[in-house]
Amino acid sequence: MVRYPRFGVGPLWATEFGTPDDPDHLAVLLSYSPYHQVQPGTRYPAVLLTSPRVDPRVGAAHMRKFTAALQHATTSNQPILLRTEADVGHGFRTASRWADLTADTLAFCATHTGLTPPITHTEP
Repeated sequence: MVRYPRFGVGPLWATEFGTPDDPDHLAVLLSYSPYHQVQPGTRYPAVLLTSPRVDPRVGAAHMRKFTAALQHATTSNQPILLRTEADVGHGFRTASRWADLTADTLAFCATHTGLTPPITHTEP
């Protein structure tokens, strides 16, 4: 949140979120900025982050930097992954793109929460 005004349409959000140039606003932004909440030496669980490769509303660098911070900080052996997509942003995806995103997300969650497929019984 500290650098959002420097990317895309971020400057337009200053009236809503505040500006890091104001020390009072900066303190508030730092208090809830996900990137600034990452704690080195923490055993983070498996994490899947998703982001467009390019988004005119939100700088794609933010998610890349957050992913790298988590990867660097964690002491667990669980994956911290970033899934990016070309040609999407804030807005619509085709049905097949939504299906792909949902399938990837559900597969990641199933794998890292211990969910197993139902047991099928075969006739002898």
